Amino acid sequence: MGQASVKKKKRFAVFRLVRQEVYAKRFSAVNREAVHPRRKKPRSLSENARYVIRLAIFTALIFLAFCALRPAAFLSPANLSSMAYQLPEFAILALAIHPTMLTGGIDLSVVSVANLSAIIAAFLMRGLPPQIFLLSVPVALLVGSVAGATNGLLIAGARLPAILATLGTLQFFAGIGIILTKGSSITGLPSSYAYVGNGAVLGIPVPLLVFILALGVIYIVTARMLLGKQMRLYGTNSRAAPFAGIPTFRMLMLTYILSGVMASCAGLVMLARANSANPDYGTSYLLLAVLINILAGVNPNGGSGTVFGLVLAVLSLQFLSSGLNLLSVNNFARDLLYGALLVTVMVANRLQRRIHSTRVKT
Repeated sequence: MGQASVKKKKRFAVFRLVRQEVYAKRFSAVNREAVHPRRKKPRSLSENARYVIRLAIFTALIFLAFCALRPAAFLSPANLSSMAYQLPEFAILALAIHPTMLTGGIDLSVVSVANLSAIIAAFLMRGLPPQIFLLSVPVALLVGSVAGATNGLLIAGARLPAILATLGTLQFFAGIGIILTKGSSITGLPSSYAYVGNGAVLGIPVPLLVFILALGVIYIVTARMLLGKQMRLYGTNSRAAPFAGIPTFRMLMLTYILSGVMASCAGLVMLARANSANPDYGTSYLLLAVLINILAGVNPNGGSGTVFGLVLAVLSLQFLSSGLNLLSVNNFARDLLYGALLVTVMVANRLQRRIHSTRVKT
């Protein structure tokens, strides 16, 4: 017992010495900090913020380039007004794809959903009395939500890859539109509805106001609500998401329903702009919608992307499209440019992420 007590006393003595040494180091460190305070390192911008700044510079360069090439035509009120009316059609489709890409998926059926919603709305507008023709608008939004729920069930329920599931529904919804219209355009809409696509409120085009409203909804959902955080977390690591308590089925269903509703909004704008509905309308907008999201810095694998970058990407592509049109560049060369730009931006973003990850590891 005596030897045990001696060993215990020795251990306590060693513990006291170690504790005193630790306290002495902490005290000396506090004194050094008080005498020679360290300079706080300035907060570095996040990767998303740096990318948005670079994209803003890119957009400004495109604008200035066409201002220098064709100043009178590019800066004319007619051209600026034309851009304001044209921009919302494909910009709202880009907003429809945005939430799905945050989850690491994609919705290739947005153009078909937009056309199908516009076709059903056009049929209702022609059949309903003029006093209540606007009831076709919520019906069209309901069609979009049903189409989005179909995509969600295929992806979240049947576990199909998003690109394959939405590629199939793209053809499916387009086929329904062709059967309903028999391949022809639906015309004879109320003249008052054309105001939505060609009118203005206080000098601001109505389609642009619709785009701003849709942009606000997407921003609130993806950046301010819990659903948006769940989208990003799922896109970052879909396997770990269920273990983190994320209701993946519910989240994916809501994401694709939101995408379908936004696609229906785009269809209603296109219906008002063209004053007719056609199952083949806006087929080239799918490439533009994907390009806008990639150019905006949205990671195709999911997890990152901002609405502010999306707005800048929309403006840059609209400036580019309008400028090329003024320079009399044909549509085939324009599509070639868009495809090359899409591949270039994806490769550049991929290389940048690799360089950033290497620096972090180092």
